Amino acid sequence: MLRQFLLGLAIAASLPAPSHAQWREPPRSMQAAPQRYTGCRPVDGDTLACRQGRVRLRGVDTPERGERGYRAAQRELGRRTRGGTVTVVPHHRDRYGRVVGDVYSRGGNVGRSMDAAGYSKARGARR
Repeated sequence: MLRQFLLGLAIAASLPAPSHAQWREPPRSMQAAPQRYTGCRPVDGDTLACRQGRVRLRGVDTPERGERGYRAAQRELGRRTRGGTVTVVPHHRDRYGRVVGDVYSRGGNVGRSMDAAGYSKARGARR
């Protein structure tokens, strides 16, 4: 009986974490000085392509291409950043080299407002 329990425990420990596991934000690795980014356009619902490079909205995870709600989130991000100039308070770089930070447009935090409006996925990573 103990042998079966230990075998079950070993198997459970080797399984990948469930997809609903809590995502942990990396520590701040960039100076929190606001920067002006210009020429921005939405890549998807949580990423902007700007002249200075790609920026990922911190705290938001919108649907990916092919998932329900992708186009609506992309359009909404474009609407909220219309004019192409935003202020970014960098936090860290992600594994793709994008700056992840708080993005502000027209005086408001774009990521928080997208999340509050329901454009984030119900479950999953919050970046």
